[in-house]
Amino acid sequence: MLAAAPSLAQGATGDPAALRAEIDSVYQQLLVDPSDRALNRRMIDIAVQLNDYDAAIGAVERLIFYDPSNAALQLEAARFYMQIESYAAAAGYLKDAQALPGVDAAQRSEIATLLAQAKRETEPSPWSGFGQIGARYQSNANHGSVALGLSEPLPFEKPEADWNSFALGTLGLAEPVTDNLSIEATVSGYYADQAKINRLDLGFAEATVGPRLTTEDGGLSIKPFAIVQGILLGDEPYQSAYGGGVVTRLTFEEGWWVEPTFEYKNRSYYNSDDYPDATDQTGDFFTYAVDFNAEVTDNIAVLSRLAFYNNQAAADYQSYDQYTVSLAMLIGFDLLGVEDWSLSPFARYSYTSFKGIAPTEAYAALDTKRRDNLWSVGANLEIPLRENIAFGVAVEYSKNVSNLDRDDYENLSVIFGPQGRF
Repeated sequence: MLAAAPSLAQGATGDPAALRAEIDSVYQQLLVDPSDRALNRRMIDIAVQLNDYDAAIGAVERLIFYDPSNAALQLEAARFYMQIESYAAAAGYLKDAQALPGVDAAQRSEIATLLAQAKRETEPSPWSGFGQIGARYQSNANHGSVALGLSEPLPFEKPEADWNSFALGTLGLAEPVTDNLSIEATVSGYYADQAKINRLDLGFAEATVGPRLTTEDGGLSIKPFAIVQGILLGDEPYQSAYGGGVVTRLTFEEGWWVEPTFEYKNRSYYNSDDYPDATDQTGDFFTYAVDFNAEVTDNIAVLSRLAFYNNQAAADYQSYDQYTVSLAMLIGFDLLGVEDWSLSPFARYSYTSFKGIAPTEAYAALDTKRRDNLWSVGANLEIPLRENIAFGVAVEYSKNVSNLDRDDYENLSVIFGPQGRF
């Protein structure tokens, strides 16, 4: 068989049809003697010319079987696997080669370079993002009450419907430092321009950053974080805040976890022509929450949240305790021949107890402190348009029942627009 090596070296070159015919002939000969080095080498040469890296891999792996301590062959196999983007297999051969005795400096350098490339390709990108532009309709954008009640000493604002156009975006980073430590950061922004009620034009920006520490088995992680935030309302500075907190996630199995959170914000508010008493809200805001996630099937997940919010404002009538519970489902499905639709129905309830008497009640010599019961139900629908791009529709109905008539309101919100994520 070795005598055939010269004729193999002089085989067909360039012509794909002739190369394909020769590779078939070589393959038939290898069925008789798979250990023939010259035949396997010719198979590799032809396969590379044809960009048939699977065939080249088969031949080099046969050579490795009969010569497992040859680091050059291990490297060659890794290069071919890199060509077909099979990075895990390439890394396996690179690590095998790295462990062999007698690997020279040039080979070690190439192994290190290819291993780093394979790692980059197999690990998910540390960056993620979401963005949406669109429009929102609200039947009661100003949360005005429907009627003047007996508990109201003064007239108050009535409901007004309005539209807005908006843009929002979130950029996230989860950069691994070691197997048990990563740095996570998010930057979020939102702006909405009202069609009629300009004092409700809203701008919002927030940034968080902190390390996440994870146990060896990934079952427990802890992330302390810092947070800064700013809000424009009516195109005037309205609020700034800074603070921090800690998030702990306990994972029972993939898709099933519980996540307690504590967050503190020191919030400063700023008066404006539209909001002359905004500084009454300046103070400390505390969040205590527990989130649950249960991936029931590959296409159905249940999410819930229990939260307690404690707002300690400069004015007692702006201070409150709020208790919130929410429940949502995430349902993935295919429809009309299109994959990856998602529907997320949700329901939410909150009870808010204010700690002081508002100026309106104080003026009328009333001692009523505000108590609110807010109910919300709705659903989000994502209609896939192409990879990572969808058309989002969100519908939400809210009803607030208060012991102060001016704070009773109902609102129907409809949001729609294209969105993308990566």
